[in-house]
Amino acid sequence: PGLSVRDIVQDLRIHQGLEHIMVEGGPATARQFLQEKMVDRAILVYAPMQFQIPVPSEITHADFKAAGLEMIREGTLGVDRVEYWSRPGLPWPSVS
Repeated sequence: PGLSVRDIVQDLRIHQGLEHIMVEGGPATARQFLQEKMVDRAILVYAPMQFQIPVPSEITHADFKAAGLEMIREGTLGVDRVEYWSRPGLPWPSVS
């Protein structure tokens, strides 16, 4: 069936001492992390572009909510629309 995201994250924590990781990937990777509830924060960027052969993610707001996340903010960055999702009560990191 494949590797468990939970097992991979636990291995990184135990053997590498990592407390935070950033994952960037396609729809299958995102779906696996969401289904195993291994996402604390997510930033979704919607760019106004079209691909010749699009690959729809088929991930919806309901998937983020089922993973225990809530949208805490949305806005624009240049021409892109951006959504910020977080586990309730988890502070958003800052650079201050």
